[in-house]
Amino acid sequence: MVNQNTKIPDIVFIFPETFSDEKINEEISSVKFYELDLRILKRGNEAYNGFEWIIPTAFAAYILKPYFDSFLLEAGKDHYKILKASLKKLIEKGKIFKSAAISATQSPDKLSQKYSQSLTVSLEFQTINNRHVKLLFDDNLDINDWNNAVEQILELLAENYESFPNDRLTIEINTLNTKHHRIIYSIINPETKKLEFKDDIGMIEKYNPPVT
Repeated sequence: MVNQNTKIPDIVFIFPETFSDEKINEEISSVKFYELDLRILKRGNEAYNGFEWIIPTAFAAYILKPYFDSFLLEAGKDHYKILKASLKKLIEKGKIFKSAAISATQSPDKLSQKYSQSLTVSLEFQTINNRHVKLLFDDNLDINDWNNAVEQILELLAENYESFPNDRLTIEINTLNTKHHRIIYSIINPETKKLEFKDDIGMIEKYNPPVT
């Protein structure tokens, strides 16, 4: 997502290309009060070939390591609350807007009929040891469940930056025994409403099990 030769920003926000700059500035105005390195990208309505959890969503935010290094200090706690509110506002947009996933013409059976995660919105976070965790949102759950998931992941990340390597998030990721460069996916358990963590293999087993 970010060129290795460029400075890593604090936060990257993704919006659909149909959103005007004025509208986007209005949406992120609350987090611009501090000296953050914010980047804004617009994403077009493109067709992608791949498993649904890999497909980029129209609305997204990437909260990267420089943010946590700077704003999890005591002086940044107030901004952390502002960020939380901003992320909840973003996922509410994703709850309202809908998008269709289009598989490549050569693989029309690629999309799983079981897949229930939003194709419109996702959040991605960088841990203290540079793992990337992508938070997905189940369309079958309500916005309160989504907001609760944001609360959960931010609590885990705060603990990650304060207590690594003995924090809960690191322990969860280590149980997956997946390569360091692979993205970890976090989904909401529809019954307990608690976050679960899966790698690509776990996502395939859940949504694209082999036909027997």
